[in-house]
Amino acid sequence: MDSCFDSLAAVVPWREGWRFKVKILRMWEVPAFLNLDQPNSLEMVLIDEKGDKIHATVRKQLLYVFQKKLAEEDAYKMFYFSIAPNVGYYHTTTQEFKLIFQMKTKVQKIESSAIPDNGLSVSKIEDLSKHTVDYPFLVGSF
Repeated sequence: MDSCFDSLAAVVPWREGWRFKVKILRMWEVPAFLNLDQPNSLEMVLIDEKGDKIHATVRKQLLYVFQKKLAEEDAYKMFYFSIAPNVGYYHTTTQEFKLIFQMKTKVQKIESSAIPDNGLSVSKIEDLSKHTVDYPFLVGSF
């Protein structure tokens, strides 16, 4: 991994100035609660060269800044985020924290064949069947 970029596995909230080289594995809009025609946020799963993944969010107030700059399966250099606990009803990654885009967040599209195209994490069926209904991580078939 390029030494001037940080690993997604190293993300902690008490540090600023993060620099990542990542690919967007998945990206989707979350609709507003009372108006399903309006987006409330843009959600992403990012992956780095080591295969580490993290959830990232663009809040409604900043959609106009980032929505047209980002595309699923493209690679980017990204700088300057807020870090927040990865809490809520579902988790797309096992990472303890998630990235929140800010007005000062910078994204630059790049070409990178070193970043994996998929982030599949294979689990044994025995491990999956042990989970209860309130298991917070997304599990499904495709």
